[in-house]
Amino acid sequence: MTAADTPPVRDPELPGRLLAAERDVLIPLLRGRPEHDFEVRTCCPGWTVRHVLAHCSAALSRVVESRYEEDVFSPEANDRDIAERSGRSVAEIVDELERGMTDAGPVIAKAGGALDGVGLGWGSPHALKAVGEGARGRRTGRLGRARSVRGCPSGARARPVGVDHP
Repeated sequence: MTAADTPPVRDPELPGRLLAAERDVLIPLLRGRPEHDFEVRTCCPGWTVRHVLAHCSAALSRVVESRYEEDVFSPEANDRDIAERSGRSVAEIVDELERGMTDAGPVIAKAGGALDGVGLGWGSPHALKAVGEGARGRRTGRLGRARSVRGCPSGARARPVGVDHP
C-alpha cells in the first residue's frame, strides 16, 4: 500500500480551527470599516459585501441551530436570509457572523464530515442542500454538478472591501 492508497484521515477539529482563525482576523477588519464599504459589489452578481456577510452569518447560524428547512441553502432560502437581515445594522450582521464562526466548530466536528465544507469554505450549494436533506433524514442520492448561487460561481470569493469594481 502506498501513501496514495491510504485514505485521508479526517481531522474533525480542522474546520472549527479554520473558522476561529478566520474570525480572529476578519471580524476586527470588518468592525474597522466604514458603513459604505459594505455596499461594494462582489463577484457574485447582485450581491454586495453586506449580502455576502448576511448569507455567511445565516448559513453558520443554521448549522449552529440545526435549522435545515425543506429548501435550506437554496437560492430562494439565501435570498430570504439576506432579506431577513436587511433591517439589521452591519454591526448586528457582523455580531451574528462572529457567533457563527465561534460556535459552528463543535457542531461541524460532531457531524462526521457532512458539514466540513461549511468550515473549510468548499461547500457548494448542492452539497450544503444535501447536508440539510440528510439532516432531515432523507436520502440525498448524488450531489450532482455544483451550481451557482444567484450566478455566483462555486468557490468564488468576494473582492476585498473598499476595492472599486468595474
